[in-house]
Amino acid sequence: MLFCDCVQDYFRTYLMKQRGYGANTIGSYRDTFRLLLAYMGEAGLSMESLEMADVDRDFVTGFLCWLESSRGNSASTRNVRLAHIKSLASYVVTVSPEDAGTCAAIRSIPSKRQVSSPPDALSREEVGCLLATPGTDTRKGLRESALLALLYDSACRAQELADMDVSSVTTGRTCHARIDGKGNKGRTVPLLRETGELLSAYIESFGLQKTSPLFLNRSGHRLTRSGVSDVVERNWRLVKERHPEVAMHDSARPHILRHSKATHLVEAGVNIYHVRDFLGHESVTTTMVYLKHNLEKTREIVEAASDGLAKASTPFYTRDKKKELLSFLETLT
Repeated sequence: MLFCDCVQDYFRTYLMKQRGYGANTIGSYRDTFRLLLAYMGEAGLSMESLEMADVDRDFVTGFLCWLESSRGNSASTRNVRLAHIKSLASYVVTVSPEDAGTCAAIRSIPSKRQVSSPPDALSREEVGCLLATPGTDTRKGLRESALLALLYDSACRAQELADMDVSSVTTGRTCHARIDGKGNKGRTVPLLRETGELLSAYIESFGLQKTSPLFLNRSGHRLTRSGVSDVVERNWRLVKERHPEVAMHDSARPHILRHSKATHLVEAGVNIYHVRDFLGHESVTTTMVYLKHNLEKTREIVEAASDGLAKASTPFYTRDKKKELLSFLETLT
């Protein structure tokens, strides 16, 4: 089976129809195969006539090495690209059994070991400075204050925030936000009263309707993910200028606010399973990485889990019991 046909069927039939992946996930897979085609071009191969059997284990391994040597990709990025290619191989087996051997060889390529480290996070002081930077005296400041507060308070991703409509947030006595997450999985998260008040003031000031996108760009269109990044990065530069004694990070992107919120929740003692649901993770294993930020909290959780199981050690014999034993032994002589 031609490689180009395999890739097209994989995207149309599997990723889009069967899995129903969103635009961002599809974009990540697309980038992997764009890079693979670029590697083929450098190798002087013609994609039009390339068979799936030609994309064997050695070829894929060469591509992975190229990612690291020519593009400077990290082990983590390399492993993501490999996972995408393995996913293609798993699909091809179902539609082209004659390529099963090639696909099995690809799927046997091991991921590269990488050093596991907790996600980077801003301190509470850094977050406080960032959220206060835009101010609320101007319409622009009010808009950016509302955006930053919602981004941190809900721990949503940049694209999730960009996709929100006014109807996605509820303010008043109980404030919460409805987030459409990865893989079309929605979740509802609570918001602080202060965040709700900011959002209410912003929505009223800009005269937004329920069906309107929550955040618009200068052209009046829905704000994009890059637009969200611009707001965060621009205000962080101001934090560095105004509060150099607080700003310990050289730069800040939207996702660091998600990491920061998760880290602060764990530090506050929130149950790790509640944090998992708040972030929209499928597995608590993904969420557990935030415990690495706070070893003391990990210790507390471990001790709580084992409470009552391990008893404090005591001497096998008390002083009186020892005397009784010695007395008994003396009677034997």
